[in-house]
Amino acid sequence: MKKIWQWLAAALLVAIFLSLANWQWNRAAELKNPVKIDQTVLPIDSVISPKQSITQAQVGRKVSVTGHYVSIWQAPHQDKNQTWDVGLFQTKDNAMILIVRGLHKDSSLNNEEVTVTGHLVPPQSSDVAESSGNQISRVDSALFVSKTDLPLYQSFIQATSEEPNSGYQIIPFAMNKGVPGFYWQHISYVVIWFLFAITVIYLMLYQRRLDKVAP
Repeated sequence: MKKIWQWLAAALLVAIFLSLANWQWNRAAELKNPVKIDQTVLPIDSVISPKQSITQAQVGRKVSVTGHYVSIWQAPHQDKNQTWDVGLFQTKDNAMILIVRGLHKDSSLNNEEVTVTGHLVPPQSSDVAESSGNQISRVDSALFVSKTDLPLYQSFIQATSEEPNSGYQIIPFAMNKGVPGFYWQHISYVVIWFLFAITVIYLMLYQRRLDKVAP
């Protein structure tokens, strides 16, 4: 009876180790496969409302908004240490949203009506620079609460186009896969869990062999 319980415990451990290996394999596959983004462009107010927190399902959605820029700000030390031009944008529905227009360039502000299309992105949560003058520490509407009485969208738009054309160099949008770690890190864990499973099987077979040769 004791041996039966030992084999059942060993089988359970093997099953656990193999399920963990499979889990790590699936996470590695998620990192390797490209994330598919719905390219349908929807009006922003049909996807999210001002002051509403963005959900994971909404991240990366392509939206459009019409209105005009109120002010332009610089967000330094972004991806590849680039500086972005970020516009505080007033929509036709009298709400405010931040729009990453593209890489910084010399441009003048005008009040013409603009239609912007881009990806919906959650606010940046940590500072990467100092706030001073027209420089902001991160792309986050929370920094602009005192600058407007209009409702503010918590998320921002990373623009892919503006009409009329703004002439900005567009920043490529990269969808966060939501899986921590790196591909080969997960593969290494797959190997480790398989080795644990093999070790359990080996120890049980070795114990069985010792029992056979024991007087």
